[in-house]
Amino acid sequence: MAKYANVSVATVSRVLNGTGAVADQTKKAVLAAAQKLGYSPNLLGKNLRQKQTRVILVMLSSLANTFCSKVVHGIEKEAVKNGYNIMICATEDSRKSEETYLNFVRNKMADGIIILNSTLTEEEMKEISSAFPVVQCSEYVDTQTTPYVSIDNRAAAYDAVSCLIHSGRKKIVYIGVANDLISSRLRLEGYRKALEDNGIAFDESMLLFGNYGYRSAMRAVNNFLKKNIFFDAVFAISDRMAAGAISAVRQSGRRIPDDVSVIGFDNTDITYMFEPAISTVAQPQNEMGEAAFRMLLSRMQEEMPKNIILDHKLILRNSN
Repeated sequence: MAKYANVSVATVSRVLNGTGAVADQTKKAVLAAAQKLGYSPNLLGKNLRQKQTRVILVMLSSLANTFCSKVVHGIEKEAVKNGYNIMICATEDSRKSEETYLNFVRNKMADGIIILNSTLTEEEMKEISSAFPVVQCSEYVDTQTTPYVSIDNRAAAYDAVSCLIHSGRKKIVYIGVANDLISSRLRLEGYRKALEDNGIAFDESMLLFGNYGYRSAMRAVNNFLKKNIFFDAVFAISDRMAAGAISAVRQSGRRIPDDVSVIGFDNTDITYMFEPAISTVAQPQNEMGEAAFRMLLSRMQEEMPKNIILDHKLILRNSN
């Protein structure tokens, strides 16, 4: 290209990289030569020279989760704005897959990683975070050395259950997931605290568990109905579980919300597509993703950002 434009290699480099002073006429000659010869920059080589890939990893358990997909959209939007690409890594809760993806960053194939959920322990997260830039999003295990962005899950569950109680409901079934995620623990704590503050005794028999899905909640509620234990409300920690609970209750001949009120969690698409439309706790999914990327950008610049707790919102529809 230098020969074609009749300039030095150094001049071509300055024009293509936008560095140094080059006369307008010379710049035009170089750019015309680049177009004529069909030149495209070797971004990989450039990034390697600059010791960065301009790629970040986003690790999550499943792409089927519509909540996660909206968070990822927020991450990608902010990443593109800052000249980065994202690589989505779905682990299906496989420890082997997690290690494979983490090695991408260890081997400098990505500049950093945003983890939505994982099987990593607190100590493991601390160790990884000390080696390369890591940010936790939504779920988190290490609160001291690995920054995170999330909502106050305890307060969100408290608000939802309090809403049911203030509407006259006293026998409230909790549908959760028996896992080690911080959100599961805090939402159960919020449920129990709302009962306590309103003078309602906690009853362990009112706790049901599934896997966040529609069918699992439907099975759990169907089995619970066979016990003939009275209940007049359901708080589910996912919208799909709330939908499954509604279907089971209606099939038993009881009415929603007249006989049983239901509130879900996340404000995913099913809440307004289902009949009746489901009341839910909304998380600011896009905002959460955008904040997570900005936090990671600070980490990659060797800063230590503060943890961020975003506001949740209780959205009341026709299920309560």
